[in-house]
Amino acid sequence: MDSLKNEKLFTRNFILTTLSTFALFASFYFLLVTLPTYIRVLGGTESQIGLIIGVFTISAVLLRPHIGREVDRRGRKNVLIAGLLIFLLSMLLYDYTTSVTSLLLLRVFQGIGWGAATTAAITLIADISPANRRGEAMGLYGMAANVAMATGPLLSEMLLEAYNFPALFAISAAIAFISLLLVLPVSETKVEHPVTPLFSKEALFPSALMFMVTVTYGSIVSFLPLFVEKHDIGVKAGIFFTVFAITLIIIRVLAGKLSDARGRKFVIVPGMFLIALGLWVLSTASSPQSFLAAALLYGMGFGSVHPALVALLVDRVGESGRGAAMGTFTAAFDLGIGSGSIILGVVLQYFGFMVMYLLGGLIVIAGAVWFISVNDKKGK
Repeated sequence: MDSLKNEKLFTRNFILTTLSTFALFASFYFLLVTLPTYIRVLGGTESQIGLIIGVFTISAVLLRPHIGREVDRRGRKNVLIAGLLIFLLSMLLYDYTTSVTSLLLLRVFQGIGWGAATTAAITLIADISPANRRGEAMGLYGMAANVAMATGPLLSEMLLEAYNFPALFAISAAIAFISLLLVLPVSETKVEHPVTPLFSKEALFPSALMFMVTVTYGSIVSFLPLFVEKHDIGVKAGIFFTVFAITLIIIRVLAGKLSDARGRKFVIVPGMFLIALGLWVLSTASSPQSFLAAALLYGMGFGSVHPALVALLVDRVGESGRGAAMGTFTAAFDLGIGSGSIILGVVLQYFGFMVMYLLGGLIVIAGAVWFISVNDKKGK
């Protein structure tokens, strides 16, 4: 049955889950560059901006291992629908936040839905991906989030200028509802394994590398609007995410195919060095040209590393523990973003943007050296 399942990639499950993921990420990215402004409207400080953005991912991190186990035990679709319902409800509640505290609590609640939906969706995709096209499948699936990133931040800034926050929240909720509708026809790919681990040992190494990468991403999503404002770059912060996302769209399918053909190391190591180079350029950016060059380099690196690491993870784990493995990996992804928002926010407060982004680059280079060392010891 497994061989029949893996005969083709573009199945109904794959297409609908990918489209649903696009809508989910579009709803999320509508608040990416506008949320810091909303926090300021509520009277929040810069440190509270980092905390509120970071706590969203931290709440997802704390639950992802449990979610991964439930994805194995209860089925991918069931957990996916539950997560999307929570995410939708949280979007409907944004307009009722009247203080930093209420927004903080809402972000925790939303992080639970986000963690459940994204873990279940990527596990479902892993189930139906042909083994010899796994890198390609992860690259294509990841494009859904990238297209959302390319359009969401800029559109949200334009909507906020034309209307107001209640209108922005309403549109975000409507898009989240579309995401829910799209998964209803998806068929279940549940694996019958009632006892599954909370954490996946096989997933720890790829997850740790992803953590080191997304620490830097946390510093970008949290503080890039402040960086643009302080340095008078001459463009909106949203354009960085548009260039970054378009680059991801172009790179990740090619990188996924390359990792299938030449091996994961062939893609992961150069990708990590490109991320570090992008952060170095960003740390010294003072014009639109250098700012967008940083987005291009960072996107090339991230678009190479992410699908190859997901494929490496799926290579290492069996079908029975796939949900737990994806829970571990996505928890590391979110933990990196949350840690980058909070810890590197402290670095920013005391040492400035240049030191913060250079430190992020050094972390990623350390990860690349670690990967080379481990890979060479295994003789792969």
